[in-house]
Amino acid sequence: MKRFLLVVVMLALVLVPAMSISAQDSVTLVLWHAKQDAEGDALLALIDAFVEANPNITVEQVYNPSGTLQDSFVAAAGAGEGPDLVVWANDSTGPWANAGILADLTASVDDELRAQASDTAWGTFTFNDSIYGIPYSAKTLAFFYNKALVPDAPETWADVLSISEELAADGLTGLVFQNGFFHSAGFLFSLGGSLMDADGNAAFAPDTDGRAAMEAYLQFHQDMYNLGQDPDSGVLVDGQSPYPGFQTGEVAMVYDGIWNLAQFESDLGDDLGVALMPALDNGEVPALFAQSEGFYVNATVANDPAKLDAVMTWARFVTSEEGQSIASSVGGLLPINPAVEVEDPNLQVFAEQFALGTPFPNREELSAFWGPMGDAIAAVGAGGETPADAAQAAYELIQTQIDGIHGM
Repeated sequence: MKRFLLVVVMLALVLVPAMSISAQDSVTLVLWHAKQDAEGDALLALIDAFVEANPNITVEQVYNPSGTLQDSFVAAAGAGEGPDLVVWANDSTGPWANAGILADLTASVDDELRAQASDTAWGTFTFNDSIYGIPYSAKTLAFFYNKALVPDAPETWADVLSISEELAADGLTGLVFQNGFFHSAGFLFSLGGSLMDADGNAAFAPDTDGRAAMEAYLQFHQDMYNLGQDPDSGVLVDGQSPYPGFQTGEVAMVYDGIWNLAQFESDLGDDLGVALMPALDNGEVPALFAQSEGFYVNATVANDPAKLDAVMTWARFVTSEEGQSIASSVGGLLPINPAVEVEDPNLQVFAEQFALGTPFPNREELSAFWGPMGDAIAAVGAGGETPADAAQAAYELIQTQIDGIHGM
C-alpha cells in the first residue's frame, strides 16, 4: 500500500509540471478591430481558419468603432494594458512607435515571413529601420480608362497626351489630371525625389538632388496646368475624386484610388479598363502612394514569449497565400502577398501597381507637407510662379514645421 501511494505521489509530481507546460502552450490573443460588412466577414473567416490550424491559440476578437479605436488603444497601451493586437492603418506606425506602445518585431520577422509580403508592404510598417506591424491589406491608385473611347491602355504618358489631343478634336475630354498632392506625389518619386530623409527632415534642401527632383515635379505640374488651359489638348486639371465625367462617359481617362473601383465598375461595366500608370519620359512608372492596413502588436507582448510566438504564428498565417486568399475572396481586399492572384483582373492590376508604389509615410512629420505642397502646386499653376521659387517657399514652410515637431 505504501509503495502504491509512493508511486501515485511520484506520478503526481511528474504530471503537474507536464500539465503546466501544456497550459502554457495554450495562448489567448485579444484583437481589437473596427471591421464590418465584407471586411468584417473576412477577418472572422481568417480567425476561424487560423484557430483550426492552430488549436492551441485562441483569438478573441473585440469590435471597437473606428471613431474611438485609435484613442482607446493609445490610452490602454500607454497604461500597459489593452489588446495584444489591433488592426489599423500604417500611418500610425511612427507616432505609436515613438510613444513606446508597440512591440518591435524586427528580430522576429525572418526571411521566410518577409518573403510572404512585398517590400512595399513591409515598408509601410517600417520606422527608423525597425518593423512595428504585420501588413494585411493594401490600397493604392492606378490608371482608369474607358475602353469605348480608348480601346487599349496607353503605355506612356506621352501616349496619354496624344490620345487626349485626338479625342479633343471630337469634343471629348481625354484626361482629367488629378493635381492634388496625395494623388500626384508618385510623379515626384519617379522623378527621383522623396519627401523626408532618415531623420524626418524635408529632403529637398537647396542645391541638392532632392531639390532638382522637386523642381522637375513642379515643372510637370506647370506643364499639365498649361495643357489644361488649351481646349485643343483634351486635358482638364481637376482634383475632384471621383470625377463625375468619367463615370458618365464624357472623360476617357483618369487616375484614382482603389476605393473608387467598385463604383467605376458599376458605372462603366465592361467598358472600364484598369492599367498600371503609364511610364514617364524617363521610363519610370509613377510610384504612387502605397498604403496598407495591418496588425500592430502591443508593447506588452514583447515581455511574454508565449504570446510573442503566437503573434508571429498569426503573422505567418495572415500573410500566407491561404490567409491572403481568404481576405481577398471574402472581403474584397487587395493582397500584400505578391504570389496571390485575385479573381478580379482589375484588382490584380492594383496589386501590381502597389508593388511598384512608394510606402505611404508613417512619420508625424508628414503633416507638415500637405498645406505647403498644395500651395506650391497652385503657385506654379494659376499663380504662374517658377518651379524654383515655389519649391523654395514650400521647403521653408515645411522645414519650419518639422523643426517645431522636433522641438528645435
